[in-house]
Parts: sequence; structure tokens; C-alpha cells
Amino acid sequence: MWFLKSSTEWLSSLFTNKDNTCCPSFFRHAIDHAWKRERPILKRNYKMLIYCMLFQWVHNLSTNIARFLHIPQPPLYDIGFVLLPTLGENNQYEYLCDVVFTICIVLTVLVWLSPFVVKRTGQSSVVMLSRFMAVLVSAQSLRILTFVMTDLPGPSPRCNPDHQWYNQPKTAVDILWSSCVGFFRIGCGELVFSSRMMLVVLCLLVIAKYGRRKMLTIFFILLAVLYGLMVIAARREYSLSIFIAWYVVPLVWVVYGRNFPDDSEVLPARQQRNSIMAEP
Repeated sequence: MWFLKSSTEWLSSLFTNKDNTCCPSFFRHAIDHAWKRERPILKRNYKMLIYCMLFQWVHNLSTNIARFLHIPQPPLYDIGFVLLPTLGENNQYEYLCDVVFTICIVLTVLVWLSPFVVKRTGQSSVVMLSRFMAVLVSAQSLRILTFVMTDLPGPSPRCNPDHQWYNQPKTAVDILWSSCVGFFRIGCGELVFSSRMMLVVLCLLVIAKYGRRKMLTIFFILLAVLYGLMVIAARREYSLSIFIAWYVVPLVWVVYGRNFPDDSEVLPARQQRNSIMAEP
């Protein structure tokens, strides 16, 4: 594709140009070294990455169709709602859920970009992104099946038609338009499998596999648990949807890793197998 070719040439010239003053020489050399390693992997995986990115619109379209078909009803009984109080009076601290979610995303992006900054990490940003996107699409496909089969009443006050922020699509045009920004809306009708909790757990798995600091993984685990509890306390999701995300995403991650291991995991296994076969 001409766009990919021109983009890679522009990035290559940006990182290898000695007269470039956008970053110090230390970072320029590190980025140059990482880019030489990333470029062939990107050429091998770019089609899969494009398909995964296009699927995000399919996922948003499916969620908005579920919201269109959703019939507002009183929330179901949830033990999490009984045990956890709301985030302040009238849920005034609900925004803290978005703060914690943003921290999780930023930490994951920093780990994803670390091979371009830190020398000799032995990691690949394209491999991380490829695994992340492949597992994300698989989990989203399962998520679509869940809310197609079962429509749960939304526990959030925003799912009440009388609420000022009630945003259920009413026409086909609303569905198509909302599909571009549907991720940033409170879900109503697609709550069997939490979308944001799915992303947070997936980010945790990326940190645990590719992060170099054990303390970072422990911190992220605590952050993910805190986020799940805060979402329930904010009455955005049922405990069921949080629980399903916590066990479905790791299962998909493990299955994908068994069938499509990274190159760094394949080569040592091949070398070990060859050495065993070479023994008399």
C-alpha cells in the first residue's frame, strides 16, 4: 500500500536524519535502532492491524444497534450495589472512573513505546500491538454475541429516558453517527460483558508480559481491581459484566498465545528441538 510505504519512508528519514533536532542524539540512535527492527515486523503484520482497526467500527456499530433496541427498565439486583456505596452523594465522583481508566491506558502506551526509547529491551512495539489488537478483536467478537443474546437493563441513571444525558439512538443515522464516538458513552443494553473492563484487563496482560518491572505489574493489578470496584460503585456496570471480563480476556489471551506465539518464544523452542534431534 502506497500509504504504508510513504509513512515508513517518512518515519525512517525522520529517525535517521543526522540534522534532525527534534530529539537528542541518544534518543535518535535508540529510535533508529528500534525502527530497523520494527519495520520488517510491521510489513509482515500491517494487514492484520488494519483489519483489527476496521473491526473497531464494527464493534461500535453493534453496540449502538444494541442501544437502539434496548428497552429501559429498572436495574436488576446486584450484590455489588449492596456492598459498595455510590461515589459520593448523587454519584458526584463518578468521573474518578475515567481518571483511573486514563491512567491505565497511558501506562500501557508508555510500555508499548518503550522499545523506541530504552535500548536493549528485547521487545517489539509492533508485536505488542499485534497481540493486543488480535486478542481485543477476539474478545469483542465474544462480547457482541453476549449482548445480542441478552439485553440487560442499564443500572446507570443515564439509561433512564428522563435523564438529561440519555443518548439512546433513535434512527439509523444516529446509529451510524454514534458508531464513531460510541466508546465514550455509557452503555445501555450491552452490559453482559464490560467493554472498558475488557480493555483494562487486556492492558494488564500486556504489562505483565512485556513490562520489565515487577512492581509496575503489581501496581497495575491493584489499579485494575480498583477500577472494577469503582465502576460498580458508580453504577455503570453490573458485577456480572466485570467478572466476565476478568476471566474471558485472560482465557482468550492464553489461547491466542498458544496458537500464535511471539517470534522470541518460537526461536528458542526451535533451537531446543533441533539440539535434541542432533543428539546421538
